[in-house]
Amino acid sequence: MPVAPTDPSAPGDAAPPSYAIGGTLTGLADNSKLVLLDNGGDALTLAANGAFGFAAPMAFNTAYAVTVSTSPWWQNCSVSNGSGTATADVSGVQVSCVDAQAQVSTLAGSNVQGSADGTGAAASFNDPQALKVDASGNVYVGDTFNHLIRKITPDGVVTTFAGSGTAGSADGTGTLAQFNAPDGLAIDRQGHLYVADSYNNEIRKITPTGVVTTLAGSGTAGAAEGTGTAAQFNNPGGIAVDASGNVYVADIDNHKIRKITPEGVVTTLAGSGTAGSADGTGASAQFSSPWGVAIDASGYVYVTDNGNSTIRKISPAGVVTTFAGSGTRGFGDGNSANAQFKGPSGIAVDSTGNVYVSDLDNYAIRKITPAGLVTTLAGGTAGSTDGIGAAAQFSLPWDIELDASGNLYVATNHSIRKITPLR
Repeated sequence: MPVAPTDPSAPGDAAPPSYAIGGTLTGLADNSKLVLLDNGGDALTLAANGAFGFAAPMAFNTAYAVTVSTSPWWQNCSVSNGSGTATADVSGVQVSCVDAQAQVSTLAGSNVQGSADGTGAAASFNDPQALKVDASGNVYVGDTFNHLIRKITPDGVVTTFAGSGTAGSADGTGTLAQFNAPDGLAIDRQGHLYVADSYNNEIRKITPTGVVTTLAGSGTAGAAEGTGTAAQFNNPGGIAVDASGNVYVADIDNHKIRKITPEGVVTTLAGSGTAGSADGTGASAQFSSPWGVAIDASGYVYVTDNGNSTIRKISPAGVVTTFAGSGTRGFGDGNSANAQFKGPSGIAVDSTGNVYVSDLDNYAIRKITPAGLVTTLAGGTAGSTDGIGAAAQFSLPWDIELDASGNLYVATNHSIRKITPLR
């Protein structure tokens, strides 16, 4: 019969020897983290590919079992050669990570235009073009041509948060307020919602209780800087807010990125005011109909430069560079300089620096790593079909947003879609 292995070097009363357990990690995405366990404990966090080893050695003839505790959100990681009995140092555990496929589903709405509150497909929208998710997972929607701000709970229950449903420009609470084609949303740490009220050329602010006021903008199209209603915008679109409460606006028809302090003082962060595609600092840079803005944890502003079909990046000091896109309209994945977009619109940045873009005229959702590698997460064909990766369809995906867990939401097709990694 089989005989259990022994260590001949161990004297009778000596403590048994112990052995290191480790292996090699491959495929982990940049700026990502993976947590491994051995026998359900001894948690090991890995942030780079290569050799790894657990802190606690295993006693001679003791079983080990390496498992994945936490994978990066958009990756699936698996273990091979991960279990056995420690009779010598172990270095052959193999952990490999691959990109997860994108599973697209419909959170609320359908292909039918309307303005009904309700749950899931019973609710309806009219060409929604703006999204924002709060800390509790509620999705706020700029229901653009219903002139409403809607709210969707994580369970898909849709209600009207603010707006009368009639185009206008009235401050007030809830349904007493009026908007005219709201086209950008942002939320600050206190839960205040900011709205780029595009046809009113105003930036509105909504308290958590639904009280609507005008933060900036005279209501007349223009490019004037100033405080509050002394300032002017010309078709404001995407909007974002930083950790200090400063609001950034894609001023589409002024071809500028504007900045609004918490006190309502409006200045130009970047852009000459003339359509073009020049990198540079402040007013020496040029954009062509910038649509979407997002801010990363370091205060860098990312812009979908719609008319140039590029993604631009602005430092806190106003230095503009081209982050991704060749500048030629098309549909191509690859490195930042060679990749192509076609009319990018919405944009979001996750906690590890990945950028997500709703590529409007390609009907696709794209992902850009911090190193500038562009891939397609989902879509590529016009339609409204849910599904996985390229099997999913979008019809003019206007905006994209992230929740705290890394799920993506897309405003399209008179509906709000949700994208999660397939596990």
